[in-house]
Amino acid sequence: MLLLDDIKHIFKDEATLILAVLVPLLYPLVYSFIYTNEIVTDMPVCAVDMSNTPESRNFIRQYDATPEVNVLYKTNNLEEAKRLMETQKVHAIIYFPEDFAVSLQSMRQAPVQLYCDMGFILYYKAAYLSAYNVMLAQKHPLMAGNANPIKVHEVRMFNTIEGYGNFLLQAILPLIIQQTLLMALGTEVGTRRQRRLSELSIRQHMRKGLAYYIFYFLLAGYLLVVVPSLFNFTQMISVGSLLLFLVPTLIAMTAFALFVSLFFKHRETPFIYIAFTSVILLFLTGASWPEQAMPLFWQWFAWLFPSTPAVRAFIQLNAMGAEISYVAGYLGVLLIQSVAYFALFLLGKHLIARRHKAQL
Repeated sequence: MLLLDDIKHIFKDEATLILAVLVPLLYPLVYSFIYTNEIVTDMPVCAVDMSNTPESRNFIRQYDATPEVNVLYKTNNLEEAKRLMETQKVHAIIYFPEDFAVSLQSMRQAPVQLYCDMGFILYYKAAYLSAYNVMLAQKHPLMAGNANPIKVHEVRMFNTIEGYGNFLLQAILPLIIQQTLLMALGTEVGTRRQRRLSELSIRQHMRKGLAYYIFYFLLAGYLLVVVPSLFNFTQMISVGSLLLFLVPTLIAMTAFALFVSLFFKHRETPFIYIAFTSVILLFLTGASWPEQAMPLFWQWFAWLFPSTPAVRAFIQLNAMGAEISYVAGYLGVLLIQSVAYFALFLLGKHLIARRHKAQL
């Protein structure tokens, strides 16, 4: 009955209701709606053709024919093209130098310059990949008898349309579970301390953690199954693998939340934590920035957070169709984190109890 009361309390307190219920329910939907289209199409582009030759015009025609870009403006003045970009009439400029055709005919490298609006990463992707694909598709007549280029056969796996939402949501969803669980539990603990209520005993604190574990086990089904289904994101994880993934993941995240909540003395403190750490934790998962490209310190630091092995395991299971055995190492790390953070939680509660006893 006491455990049931703790679960009911999640819905009675306004802050925990928002953090543990409304945010996990609505935030993934809003984020997914933003990237519903997944890719950029018909992006306005300006072509600066200083060569003005059949070769450059043919390249521009093929570039315009790609679904990602739309060559709305053609000019032989780079400054005019820059003004178009400054006024947001175009988001990319493709530039052909005067010696473009001469270089091709002389069997030299013919550079094509591309200027992109980096305010939105998808603009860069659309402009660059379209130009790259046209370049691969083109074959100058003089090269036909003198070169035997490697034949490229492209097979897109997993995220076949290369959609940004499909890529990003796989990493964000497990991170939402960790961050909102910590915020909700931390808000409860911080509220008690701010109102100078009696300190939770170890048993009471653990019971609250168990209440959140049970609640988030149910909520995770919505976050990791229903949301991807609504937006037709890649979903390759089996029910059995999902359950085997959730058990150690939620145990580790709950133990982490129990330990970190010991440092919250005010109701608002969890919000400061989330604002400071969320983007950092997303980078540390290795989803948006390769782990191998990180400094060694950050590679090791990333393993302090359950979100790191959880996100990496979920991406392999859900986006790549891996068997549960392939992510056993990540699940082992989550179990180690569970034991470590639970031990730190018990040690912290013991030290807090000693300090209160000394003050009496």
